Amino acid sequence: MNNAYIINAARTPIVRAGKEYSRITADQLLAQVIDELVERSGISPLEVDHVFAGSAAGPGGNIARVATLASVLPATVSATSIDAQCASGLEAIAAGARMIRSGEAHFVVAGGVESVSTAPWRVEKQSSALTPPRVYSRARFTPAPDPDPEMGEAAENIARAYGISRERQDAFALRSHQRALQANFDGHFIQEMVPIETSSGRIAADSCPRSGLTLRKLAALKPAFVPGGTVTAGNSCPINDGAAAVILVSDQMRRRLKANFSLKYLAAASGACDPQVLGMAAVPAYRKLTGLLPPASGTGTPLIEFNEAFAVQALACLDELEIPEEQVNINGGALALGHPYGASGAILATRLYWQAKQAHLNGQRAIALMAAAGGTGGAVAFESVLGLQTGE
Repeated sequence: MNNAYIINAARTPIVRAGKEYSRITADQLLAQVIDELVERSGISPLEVDHVFAGSAAGPGGNIARVATLASVLPATVSATSIDAQCASGLEAIAAGARMIRSGEAHFVVAGGVESVSTAPWRVEKQSSALTPPRVYSRARFTPAPDPDPEMGEAAENIARAYGISRERQDAFALRSHQRALQANFDGHFIQEMVPIETSSGRIAADSCPRSGLTLRKLAALKPAFVPGGTVTAGNSCPINDGAAAVILVSDQMRRRLKANFSLKYLAAASGACDPQVLGMAAVPAYRKLTGLLPPASGTGTPLIEFNEAFAVQALACLDELEIPEEQVNINGGALALGHPYGASGAILATRLYWQAKQAHLNGQRAIALMAAAGGTGGAVAFESVLGLQTGE
C-alpha cells in the first residue's frame, strides 16, 4: 500500500460569524486557502488530482467543486464534498489520504470551510399551501419523533451524566484563551495563516481570543441553554466563519518535491454514541483508532488536538480516555479561537502539522479528535517524518 503525507497546511484567520467575513462566501474562503497551498507546493495546478472539502451549514451542493472552480485550479480537477457535520473537515482529510493510499492519486487538497454569515435560510415545505412556511436553523440530527437535542442541551446532558462541574469548565475555557493568546504572541500561528482581504481591510489574525478574561468574569455568566445549568457562553465555543486545508501527497510525489518535513497518515477511525450526549462520540472513535495504530517509531509526547465545542464535552471525553487535559490543545482550542463547523477538523490537522514541524522530532505522533452532531465522531493519527530516508 502507498503512504500518504501532509506536506503543508494552511487556514484562514477564524472570525465571528456576521463580522469580518460577512460578505465572503464559503467557496471564496476555501479558494483562497487552496490558492495559497498550491503556490507553496510549487506544483502546477494541472497536476492536482482531486479536492475534498467538508462543510456543515452551507448552501448544499458540491461546495468543494465550487471552491475548486473559484481557485487557481483548472476545471479539469475533480472535487467531492463531505457533510459529517463538525467532523466534515477531518473526514475530508481521511478521504484524501485513502485515495492516495489506494494508488488513485498523488496530490490531493483536502480540508473544510464554513461561512455561517452567508449560509442561506432554510425553509420547511409545508403539507398545505395555506400553511405559512417555517424557517429552521438546521437539519434534524435524529429521526422523528426521537428526541433531537440542541448542542447546548446535549452539553448539559454530559455535565449531568459525567459530573463535570461549572468551575472546572470555566477553568478549562480560561486556559484555552490564555494558550491561544500566548501562541499568537509567540508567532506560532504566522505560518499556518492565510490573510484574507475584505472590503474593510486585510484580516491576518483570529478575532475571538479574549485577553481580559478571568475566572471571575466567567463565573458571572448565566447558563446559556438550560436554567440552572453549567454551560455558559464563556465555556462554549463562539459561532464562526473560516476555512482550512492540507496538501496530501504520495511517496512518489513527496520524493519529487523533496519535502523536508511531513506528517505521515497512519489511520483514521469513526465512532458513534447516543445522540443525547453527542459530544462523547470522540471516545469510541479514539478507542477504535488505537487498535489500528502500529507501534510508535519515535519519541516525544504525542500532540493531540481535540475540538472544544464545549468545555464540558472536551473534559468528559478526556476523562474517559484518561488523557491529561493539560496535554491537549497546546496553543489553545475552539473555546478561544472559534469553531467554524465544517472547517474545524481541517483546522486541527493544520495545527498538528505546524506544531510537529516546530517540535522537529522524527516519529512523533499527532492525533486529531472530533465529535459531531447526531452522536458521531472521528479520530485521525499521523506521525512526523523529517526529511527523506536514505535511498529515497
